[in-house]
Amino acid sequence: MRKIVIAGLNDCLGSAFLGLTDLLTLAGRAIVRAAAPAERAEEPFYAVAVSADGESIRDRSGARFPVAASFDAIATCDAIIVPSFAPDEDGKPPDMSRFGAAAAWLRRHHSRGALIAGCGSGVFLLGEAGLLDGRRCTTSWWHHEELKQRYARIDAAWGARLIEDRRVVTAAGPLSWIDVALHVIRALCGIDAARIAADFTVGEAALVKGAPRGPAACGARTVTEGADAFLSEAERAVRQADSSMSAQELARALSTSERTLHRKLKQASGESPKTFIDRIRVETARMLLETSAKPVKELAMSAGFADEGSFRRAFRRFAGMAPSAYRVWARARSQNKGEVFALRKDAEIIPKMLTTIFDACVNGVTLADPDLEDLPVVYANRPFMQITGYQFDEIIGRNCRFLQADDRDQEGRLRLRQAIRDRQQVEVTLRNYRKDGALFHNKLNITPLFDADGRLLYFLGVQYDVSNQVQAEIEIGELKAKLMSLTD
Repeated sequence: MRKIVIAGLNDCLGSAFLGLTDLLTLAGRAIVRAAAPAERAEEPFYAVAVSADGESIRDRSGARFPVAASFDAIATCDAIIVPSFAPDEDGKPPDMSRFGAAAAWLRRHHSRGALIAGCGSGVFLLGEAGLLDGRRCTTSWWHHEELKQRYARIDAAWGARLIEDRRVVTAAGPLSWIDVALHVIRALCGIDAARIAADFTVGEAALVKGAPRGPAACGARTVTEGADAFLSEAERAVRQADSSMSAQELARALSTSERTLHRKLKQASGESPKTFIDRIRVETARMLLETSAKPVKELAMSAGFADEGSFRRAFRRFAGMAPSAYRVWARARSQNKGEVFALRKDAEIIPKMLTTIFDACVNGVTLADPDLEDLPVVYANRPFMQITGYQFDEIIGRNCRFLQADDRDQEGRLRLRQAIRDRQQVEVTLRNYRKDGALFHNKLNITPLFDADGRLLYFLGVQYDVSNQVQAEIEIGELKAKLMSLTD
């Protein structure tokens, strides 16, 4: 039986804390009743409410809620859900530094394989635990800027309803505990169990995946004063515009002059109005790429760009890769590496079991997809990560040229480009740079992989770190030069 833990913390929203307990309890019973008689051995999961010391917790109004155990009593579990917090006097989530023990507890269980989920402002505790660093995440839209300011290493999506990135779930809105509970049931027990849970617990009020949730659904917002408030209002104006927006139109929407708009944006974000507008549009496009299958041209219009060309240029400038490559990268982040090969080609010749073989190789192995713009990497094995110092999600979706940094004047690059254009095998030695900036010499062998019909599927890259060999050759050359000078 799966164990789902509800983390009870002082100043949480009592409605969310109790709601999670009731929904999970009722859902478990409903799933049992819906099963065939022979299958009704036990409920598929059970929920347990805990607190740091095992004592009851209180919400901001002073009401107290009992729990069943302490954090320390939970040796293992399958999922932990953190309810929303009541806002403080300034309308912000409370200071999370006072929940250090809870943050460490969340880190420990995530490292043991548990799914960790945050509802609304409960996401801030996940940020305090460091679980959002480098992950795509979301929270209630009126807390978006505050979340980014407190935890600078996160990848926050404005307006997203629910995101899971590598066993960390974040959701937006005061009632997001419903979405989170159903998502956890689906993750632990399957889609059929989640459907039964949704039908029984929330019925027609169940939110459909992908349904819009925006400012109109949440009522009045609370923002900070000064530059932050201006920046938040500017972001909201850009996101809510139905079409492309100019600096003049943004100034008009904010009831200010273009000159004042330029000055305030420079002060608040360091950006010009055009750069600010493009960045917000690109953030919107990133979320659409992650959550929809729209073609890039249609998606560009949905994000507010006037044409596909300007969208592609802006997206590459801010995201560092082409839109189609970003879609692969985003999907790969949330999937097991063994599933990466199935992202785009169902009839491919590379079976998933080869990921195990590739990871066992001494040398680095990558696969680049020729069907995507700019030939991005869609798979990299563990030795490649060890050689380069980059993690899997820092590699996927990028062309391997990023390893050359600014050292582009290399003869091998010309041969490599020509061979890829001609779909031929090639071996070159390139100067590459690890994540820490250290130079290494990479002997790269590229082989095109075709299916039985002659269709090009991937470019297989095998990387050999030959730095020692190159250094030895340099030293031999220098020694020969010195010997020759002695004979002259």
